[in-house]
Amino acid sequence: MSDDHTSYEWMLTAIGDSLTVGVGAPVFGKGYVGRYVNFTQTTFDKQILVKNFAVTGTTSEEILKSLKEKEIKWAIKNSKIILITAGGNDLIQAAFKYMFTKEEDLIYHALENCKKNLNKIFKKIYKIKKNSTDPFIIRICTLYNPYFKWSKAMQWVNMFNDLIKSYEKMPYVKVADLYSVFMGRESELVCFDTIHPNKKGYQVIAVSLFDLGFPEIE
Repeated sequence: MSDDHTSYEWMLTAIGDSLTVGVGAPVFGKGYVGRYVNFTQTTFDKQILVKNFAVTGTTSEEILKSLKEKEIKWAIKNSKIILITAGGNDLIQAAFKYMFTKEEDLIYHALENCKKNLNKIFKKIYKIKKNSTDPFIIRICTLYNPYFKWSKAMQWVNMFNDLIKSYEKMPYVKVADLYSVFMGRESELVCFDTIHPNKKGYQVIAVSLFDLGFPEIE
């Protein structure tokens, strides 16, 4: 992996929230992005320049706004691989409000806003890549459910995941189903804060993304 623009062969851009930042990974360890890059570099024998623009706590609306930034647009334009995590903070913020108000409409409103934002995010990415002659892939993850003992949480996470899975019908997009791979293994894969993945959890995410393959760019 290199930050020297003259030595890399592929570029990868990551946008999203704390999951893509790698919160919960060991201090000197790697989140899923670094692990995924290692797998990919080894498989294809390519040097990959990584541009990670993820921000802890960011919502889908904030991710959408970030796509106006020149550096991010440049990175997306030149990337073979685009990784996205989005929606988790939209749901978390709405769920916290629900705990005080018991108004479930807050969740449905958050879901609808997330849908609008994700639609615009994908539209923006395709617009940026419009004149690109190089093939590329987009990978996005479903939400896992650290609050699996709370039936409401399971219902809401599934609603958001149905939305995320719907984007797999779009060109170059594949979805890593983290909900399924984390189910029943939450205590093993989630760190002490009970929200973010631990070292093993990030390894599982990286493998799930890598296993989606690279049919568009191989």
